[in-house]
Parts: sequence; structure tokens; C-alpha cells
Amino acid sequence: MELTPERKQQIEEEERQRVAEEQYRAKVRASLNTATAQPVAAAPERRKSHVGLLLGILAIVAVVAVILVNSNSSRSTDSDGSTPRAARAASPPSVRYVPVSQSIASGQVVVKANGYVQYRIQITADMRDARISGNFNASGGSGNDVSAVIASESEYTNWINGHEARVYYSTQGKKTTDSFDVRLAPGTYYFAVSNKFSAFSDKYVFLNADLKYSRMETY
Repeated sequence: MELTPERKQQIEEEERQRVAEEQYRAKVRASLNTATAQPVAAAPERRKSHVGLLLGILAIVAVVAVILVNSNSSRSTDSDGSTPRAARAASPPSVRYVPVSQSIASGQVVVKANGYVQYRIQITADMRDARISGNFNASGGSGNDVSAVIASESEYTNWINGHEARVYYSTQGKKTTDSFDVRLAPGTYYFAVSNKFSAFSDKYVFLNADLKYSRMETY
């Protein structure tokens, strides 16, 4: 059966239309495939970029930490690199007590008739185990004697005026010679030798009295 020219022309038109549709469909499919493929391909790139950034930050932090540790170590170590200054500064200082002896009276003194000699003694809180020790030897008059005392400031006033007093040491009357060793707390004291009982005779007294204590020193 032979086709008419009109039918042939119609078939050709339909075929061209079908080819055009196929080409258009292929173009649309290619466009859609490209659009969907791009996000999938871009995601690994973004993840890779984030991982690289994180690794870079961690590397910087590690370098800074090493620098700080080395800096602190060098600042806290002596020039010979052996002993940290902070550890040495935290160690408490060593303490020792050094014995001290101060002369209160030494040699001969003259105690006038109806008179006395006195020595004021100040003991402070930093004088550890303070004590007064010594001796005397009196001559003159008929009895070769004196009276002596160690007392606090207020009680000494009572004693020297002939009143009852609480004392740390006393001859308890008149004596030619005597020795003493008295431990005292911080305060003000008097050591005195009296000849008030003698109306006419001076007394010659050899005295030896020392204040001894320990003083704290740090090193």
C-alpha cells in the first residue's frame, strides 16, 4: 500500500516531534541529574573543610600550651635549673636560739649610810628563759652587811620603804655575802642593795649580777 504524500508528510512531522520530545526529555533528565548530584558531592567537601579547621585549631592550642608550660617552668627554676623558687619560698625559715648575757652590775660600789643602790631591769617578750643571777660581798661598819632584793616595780617601792612586799629574791634581813639565780617573766624589775639600816657607816660591796636569756634568730 503506497502512502499518500500528505500521510508521508504527517508521519515525518510526527517523527520530528517525537525526536524533539526525546531530546528535550534527555536534556531535562541531564539537568535534574546535575542538580541532585551537586549537593551530594558538596557535603563531603564541607565536612572535609570542617575537619581541617578543627585540626588546625587543636594544633594551635597544643603549641600555645607547650609554650606556656615551658615559660612557667623556666620562671620557677633557679639559674642552675635545680630548685624551684616557689618551693624554696614556701619552706619555713630555720630557727635557732642564741644565748645572750648582759651585765647588770659588776665591780665595787659604795652604798652610803642610810642609802641604797638600785638597777632597773627590763625584760621583753622576745627574751626567752630570762633570768638574773649573781652574787655580792659586803664590807664596812660593824657588821659588814647589806640587804638585797629583786622585785617587780610596784613591789620594790614597798620593800625599799620598809613595807611588806612580795619579792622574787631577798636576803631576808642583813647579810655579808649571798648569791642568787632568779627566773623572770617579761616585765620591769629592780635589783637593789640597801644600807638604810645603817645610820653612820658606808658599805663597800663587790657586785656581780647578769641578765641571761636566749634570743631567737632565723636563717
